[in-house]
Amino acid sequence: MSFQAKVKETDQLFVATNEVDKDRVWSKDAHKLEKGKSYVGYIFSAVRTGNFSEHGKLSKPTFAVFESGALEELSVRLRLVL
Repeated sequence: MSFQAKVKETDQLFVATNEVDKDRVWSKDAHKLEKGKSYVGYIFSAVRTGNFSEHGKLSKPTFAVFESGALEELSVRLRLVL
């Protein structure tokens, strides 16, 4: 499982895939943003192509780790266009 969040500092989309334990080891799947936890996943740079709530282009993702305090809950629907 995974969840989407916004990085507060940069407004980038972050897709969390796993929780990270105190030893920085990936542990169980990420299901929701919880205070005091850290998450590993993928961060995207988004480019607006009109109304961002309707259209946007995402760059190739980059691996990242964030503490929960740096993230904000986000609900987004993504559609893949080839």
